[in-house]
Amino acid sequence: MIENIQSAINDKPDRQKEADNDLVYSYMTLRNLIGLSGMLLPLALVLTTSRGLDDKLIEPSISDYYYTSNGDVLVVLLSILGVFLFTYKGYNWVEQVLTALAAICGIGVAFSPTATKHARSSFSIHTTHDAVPTILGLERHLIFAAVFFISLAFISLVYFPKSDALFLKEPTGKWSPKAKRNMVYKVCGWMMIVCVLLLGIYFIYEPFQIMAGEFPVIFTLETIAVEAFGISWLTKGETLWPDGEHYLVRGYRKAKHTLKEKLQHKSTNAF
Repeated sequence: MIENIQSAINDKPDRQKEADNDLVYSYMTLRNLIGLSGMLLPLALVLTTSRGLDDKLIEPSISDYYYTSNGDVLVVLLSILGVFLFTYKGYNWVEQVLTALAAICGIGVAFSPTATKHARSSFSIHTTHDAVPTILGLERHLIFAAVFFISLAFISLVYFPKSDALFLKEPTGKWSPKAKRNMVYKVCGWMMIVCVLLLGIYFIYEPFQIMAGEFPVIFTLETIAVEAFGISWLTKGETLWPDGEHYLVRGYRKAKHTLKEKLQHKSTNAF
């Protein structure tokens, strides 16, 4: 029975699927997977990396986890995130180019280790690199990371908030869920931009590095930027501030109702 229902759904044309939300559910899920993948990255690395007694609790940067027991986990998670971004198609060609650029840069970060003379952990699984490829005197890794965040920030600031003004206010005059989501997109976008700028200043202005001491400034700013990126995409997937019920709840109710109708129809035909 379930196979028959699935077959009927798959046989419908794309426009009918869109009207019935079959494709919309998949697209919303992709957005949420992108956001969730980003948010889990620093948390997974911090919580699951093996450490010796003399190792730091938190590595200086997310990229430095390449030289820990979770070096391959970092590469895999960034690659998965890149694939998700490649799969996502925006509303126009500019947004599609930006998501593709972010995907390339995310994978580029994964396969362009940052330079280091010493493994940051006694459980390092990768050989250290004190010399890495550069572009215009900058590490290729850093360029990929900067373009990754800037592309995602631009999407969050420019393309995610697009909407008809009629949908921004409810009949009562209160902000609609869409208006609240737009505010989240803009806050998250600017947070990513600010973090990139602060990282640039930190790298260039040596007194800041001296003042920070052992505090993981780079990791902290990267994590804030990654979490902002994740929140923005989870919001776009309407897991946060949805229009009414969460789309998965609506999908479950609809599937349940459809299955009930089919069972009733089959029961009626049996007599």
